[in-house]
Amino acid sequence: SDNNSISVALVMIIPLAYYLAQHTQRRIVRYAMYALIALSGIAVLGSHSRGAFLAVSVMSLYLWTKSRHKLLLGVLVLALLPVAMLAMPDNWKERMGTIRTYEQDSSAMGRINSWQTAFNIANDRPLVGGGFELYSRETFARYAPDPEAVHSAHSIYFQLLGEHGYVGLLLFLALGITGWMNARRIVRTARDQPELEWASDLARAIQVSLVGYAVGGAFVNIGYWDLPYYEIVILMTVWSLIGHPNAPAAARAVAAEATPSVRNPRPEPAFGPASNRASPAEGACARTGSGARDLVAIDRWRARDNNGRPDGQDRTARRTDV
Repeated sequence: SDNNSISVALVMIIPLAYYLAQHTQRRIVRYAMYALIALSGIAVLGSHSRGAFLAVSVMSLYLWTKSRHKLLLGVLVLALLPVAMLAMPDNWKERMGTIRTYEQDSSAMGRINSWQTAFNIANDRPLVGGGFELYSRETFARYAPDPEAVHSAHSIYFQLLGEHGYVGLLLFLALGITGWMNARRIVRTARDQPELEWASDLARAIQVSLVGYAVGGAFVNIGYWDLPYYEIVILMTVWSLIGHPNAPAAARAVAAEATPSVRNPRPEPAFGPASNRASPAEGACARTGSGARDLVAIDRWRARDNNGRPDGQDRTARRTDV
C-alpha cells in the first residue's frame, strides 16, 4: 500500500525469482526471471525506502557468506557499488544518510515513539496485548511518550508486540525460527544427493527471502502479510516429503522418474501375439518389484479381460495384431 511495503515485497521475491531462473528448462522463462530480478532491484533503490535498502544490504551480505565464490563476488560489488552510488540522485543519498542521523528525522522519531507505545501496551497487557488496529489517538494519549505523534507501529515486531503482547510476539518469532530450522534440515538432508538439488536450492532461496523480511520488516507494518507464512508452509511441506526417516533417497526420486515415464511411455511391439505383451498389472509388478502381491493383480486383470467371451476361450490367445 506504500513504497516501504512494496519495496520489502520486491526484496523478498528476488531470491525466489533466482531459484526459478536456475531450475526452469525454458530459456524465455529464465530470461524473464533475470529481468524481474534486475527491475526489482532498480525499483527497490528507486523507492527511497531505508528499510528496504537495509534489507538488500543484509541479504546481499548473507548471500556473500554462503557463496562459493566470495572473492569474485566481493570484487564485483566493490567495482559496481561506486558506479551505482554515482547514478543515484542527491535526494536519495540524503534519504539514506538519515539512517545514521535518525535523531534529526521526524519520521524516524515518530516510529520510535510508536515502538515505545507498543512496548508500554505490552507491559500493561503482556498476555494478550491491545488487540488489532490499536494505534489510535486514545491509545497514544494513554501509552505514548508523545501523544501528539500518532503513527502505526512501522515494524512487524512492535506491531505484534503491541497488538498481541509478549505471547503473540513469541509465537510469531517461533514461526520464523521453525521455518529457518526446517530450511537448514532440508539443505543438510539434500547434501550430496543430486535428485534433491531442487529442494536444497528452494530452501536456500526461502532463507534469503526470510532474511529480507526479517530486516526490512523491522521498519514496515506488514506483520500479517501472507508471503512469509506461505514460505514457512512450503518449507514444512518439502521437509515432510524428504525428511521422513523411512523415505530413502531412491524413494524420494520417484516423482522425478515418474514424469518422463508418463510423457514418454515405453512403446508396445507393433506385431506379434498380444499374449506376449506385458499387461498393465505385469508392468506395475515389474516397476514396483513387489513380488507375489502383484501376481494377484495380474490374475485379476486376466480374469476381467477374459470375462464374457462367447466361446469361453482366452481372449489374449485368440487376438493378434494386424
